[in-house]
Amino acid sequence: MLVCTVCNKGMKRLAYSRHKKGSSGGGGTWKLRAPIHSKIQRPNLHTFKGQKYCTKCLRVVKKIFVVVSA
Repeated sequence: MLVCTVCNKGMKRLAYSRHKKGSSGGGGTWKLRAPIHSKIQRPNLHTFKGQKYCTKCLRVVKKIFVVVSA
């Protein structure tokens, strides 16, 4: 799965629009309205010692690993 083992950061589904709504009057016209799509945002995961970490947690884990092993 696409989930960090430390902070459980995973995929998010966002409402995505390419441009703003029409600008003629209050609220805009339907002819110029931008279609809203669902966009999936995935975390930046890396494997380290057989576990998946996001970049923020990976920095913390690597610092702890270097201090303990040294």
